[in-house]
Amino acid sequence: MEAINLSENEAVFLYYKQIYRPWIGTEPRTYFGQVDKLPWIDYEGMHNVHLKTLLPTDLRYDMNFHILSFDPGGCHPFVETHVQEHGAYILSGEGAYYLDDRWVMTRKDDFLWMGAFCPQAAYGVGREPFCYIYSKDCNRDVLLG
Repeated sequence: MEAINLSENEAVFLYYKQIYRPWIGTEPRTYFGQVDKLPWIDYEGMHNVHLKTLLPTDLRYDMNFHILSFDPGGCHPFVETHVQEHGAYILSGEGAYYLDDRWVMTRKDDFLWMGAFCPQAAYGVGREPFCYIYSKDCNRDVLLG
């Protein structure tokens, strides 16, 4: 597969690698598209936090990627935890990210890795949206061991 940047802007490639966990009766497949053509939806009914889902939500996929964008002053509605580890790469803006009982200031090009059951939340600060892409396992039971 070849990708060509036809714009005048610099292209950025984010490479993410993970061991695939197959689902019985399904075959993995390549999926690609343009983020700019995906719609923003309001996250948890809030009008100042927006979400894009990057992969289809079917059982072929054992993970997903989302883009979450906080308008200045937008925040998670609660502190959350997840049963799986996951990462986030900051695409734009600045934000305060709550990780394991402390607030960490983050900005464009920072990367976060969150352990399972790590309390977390985000708050957009500054003058532009605080936006990040994050991975999250889905459609499989958590491996214990």
